[in-house]
Amino acid sequence: MTVTAPARPTVFQGLPKVFWLLFSGQLVNRFGGVVLPFLVFYLTGRGYAAAQIAAVVSAYGLGGLGGQPLGGYLADRFGRRATLISGLLATATCLILIAAAGSLPWLMAGALAMGLAGDVYRPAASALVAETTPPHLRAKAFGLMHWAVNVGTAAAGAIAGFLLAHGFWLLVVLDVATSVAFAVIVAVGIPRGHDKAAARSARNGYAIAARDRVLMAALIFLLTGLVLYAQAAYALPLALAADGFPASLYGLLITVNGAIVVIFQPLFISWLSRLPRLPVLGVSMTVVGLGLGLTGVATQPWHYVATVVLWSIGEIGMAGFEAALIADLTPERAHGTYQALYGWTTAIARFAGPAVGAVLFQAGMLWWACAATGLLCAVFAVTLMPAVARRERALTQPA
Repeated sequence: MTVTAPARPTVFQGLPKVFWLLFSGQLVNRFGGVVLPFLVFYLTGRGYAAAQIAAVVSAYGLGGLGGQPLGGYLADRFGRRATLISGLLATATCLILIAAAGSLPWLMAGALAMGLAGDVYRPAASALVAETTPPHLRAKAFGLMHWAVNVGTAAAGAIAGFLLAHGFWLLVVLDVATSVAFAVIVAVGIPRGHDKAAARSARNGYAIAARDRVLMAALIFLLTGLVLYAQAAYALPLALAADGFPASLYGLLITVNGAIVVIFQPLFISWLSRLPRLPVLGVSMTVVGLGLGLTGVATQPWHYVATVVLWSIGEIGMAGFEAALIADLTPERAHGTYQALYGWTTAIARFAGPAVGAVLFQAGMLWWACAATGLLCAVFAVTLMPAVARRERALTQPA
C-alpha cells in the first residue's frame, strides 16, 4: 500500500484564530488609513503656509515617538486586548479632533495626540501575535501582518483621491469607521483572558529590558537595517531629481515596490519562515543594500526599476523576521515591552533615515554607503547568532 505524505500547510494555514482576527482588523484599519497621507493637501487647501504644515506634521511625528513605548507599557501592565481597544478608540477620537480643529494650535495639539494614540495598539497586537503563534510560525505570521498593511494601503490609495475630491470629511469618516471596526473585531473575537494584567516580574519593564544586552544588540542590528531601508523613501527621490526625472517616475517605482510585495510575499513567506531568523535578515539586508547601492549607477528609468525590484526582494525577507526575532528573545509576559522597543526602533529609523541620507548624498557617498551597510548587516547577523541561540535555549528550557 502506498502511503501518501501529508501535504505541507500553505501560507494561509496553521495560524491561530487570534492571529486571523488581528490580520483582518489590520487589513480593515489600513484601508481606512487615509487622513494622514492626505493631510498636507487638506491643510494647503485651507490656506496654511508650508512652515505651518511642517509644524503640524512634526507634532505628529513627535507624538509618534511616545506611542509605542506607552502601548508596550499598557499592554504588559493592563492587558493586550484592553490596550488594543482603547488605543484604537483613542485614535478615532483624535482623528475627529484634527478634522474639527479650527486653528493652528488646535491642529498641532490634535496631531500630537494622534501621533501618541495612533501607535498605542501596535505593541499589544504584536504581543498577541507572538504569544498565540507557535515559534516556528512567527515569521510567517508577522510577514502576513506586513502584507496586510501593504494590501490595505494600496486599496486606500486607490480610493482616497476620489474621496478627497468630495470633501476631507469623507476621509475622516472612513478612517474613524475602520478604527472602530478594528476595535469591534478585537472586542467581539478575542477572549477576555488576554485582558489579564501581566504579573510584573523582575524580568519585565523598560529598565530591565534596557539591561538586556542581547536585546540591545539585536535592536542596534535592526536599526542599522531599517535606516538603510529608509533610503528607499528618502534618498531615492533625491537621486531621481538630480538626474532630472519627474516625480511621476518615483510614483511608478513605489507602485512597482508595492506590487512586488503584495504579489510575491505570500509566495515566499512559507519557505523563508522555515529558515533561521538571523541568516534571512542578514541576507535580506545585504540585498537591500546592494539594490540601493546600484541606484548610484542608474541613468535610465529601467535601471531604476531594476534596482527597485532588487531591494523589494530584500524587503520581503526583512518583513516579519524582525518582529519574530524580538519575540524569540522575549521573556514570558514581556512581549508588549519588547515589541514596543522594536517599534520605537522603527520610529527612530524614520527620523534618522532622512538626515543620514541627506548628509551622505550631499557628500557623494550615499550609494556606496548603502552597499557597505548591507554587507555590514550580514556580518552583524553572523556575530549575533551565538548569543541569540543561547537566549533561545534558555527561554525554552523548563523553569
